[in-house]
Amino acid sequence: MSIDKLVGLQETDTKLKDLSDLLGDLPAKVEELNHQEQSIKDSLVSNKERLKELEVEIHKREVDVTQVNDKISKLKDQLFLVTNNKQYDALMTEIDHRKDKRSSFESESIDFLEEKETLTASVTKMESELDNLTNDLSERRLKLESSISESAEEKKELDDLRSAQLVGVDESTMLIYDKVQIHRNGIAVVEISGGACGGCGAHVPPQVITEVRAKEGLHRCGVCGRYLFNNTKLDN
Repeated sequence: MSIDKLVGLQETDTKLKDLSDLLGDLPAKVEELNHQEQSIKDSLVSNKERLKELEVEIHKREVDVTQVNDKISKLKDQLFLVTNNKQYDALMTEIDHRKDKRSSFESESIDFLEEKETLTASVTKMESELDNLTNDLSERRLKLESSISESAEEKKELDDLRSAQLVGVDESTMLIYDKVQIHRNGIAVVEISGGACGGCGAHVPPQVITEVRAKEGLHRCGVCGRYLFNNTKLDN
C-alpha cells in the first residue's frame, strides 16, 4: 500500500486528537461557569433570608427593650409604696436585674444592626456583580456551547473521512500504526527531515531515504518505529 494513505490518515487522526482535547476542556469550562453563577445566586438567596431574620430579631429586641423599660418604670413606682428596707432592697435588685436584661437586649440589637448593615452592603454589591457576571457568563456559555456544537459536526466529518481513508489499508499495517500511536503520543507517521526521523531525530540511512522518496514500500524509523515519508508534496 502507499505511504500517502497513512499520511492522510495521520493528518485526520491528529485533527481528531486536537478536537478531542478541546472538547475535553469545554464541557468542564461550561460547568464551571454555571457553578460559579449558581453559587453567587445561592449566596444572595442565603443573605437575603438572613436579612429577613435580622429584621425580625431587631424588632424583637425593640419590643423586649420597651417591655423591660415599662417593667422598670412600674418597679420604680413601687419604690414609693415600700414600708421597709427589705422591700426596697428587693425592688432595687429586681430593677438592676431588669436593667442588665435591657443592656443585653440593646447589645444584641446593636450586633444585629451592624450585621444587617454589612449584609445589606454585601447584597447590593453582589447584585451588581451578578448582573455583570450573568451577562458575561451568558455570552461565554453561548460561545462555548457553540464551539462544542461546531466541534461535534467537525468530529463527525473527520470520523467519516477516516472511515474512507481506512479502505485499502491492510490489517497488519494498521496494527503497527495503532501500536505506535499509543506509544508515541498519537503520532505514527512523520517526515524525514535533514536525513533524520522527524519524530525522534534518529539518523535514517541514505538507502532508506532513497526508497522512501521513491515510495518503494513502507519504511519505519529503526528507533521510534514511526512510518517515514518524504517531506516533499505527496501525490494525491
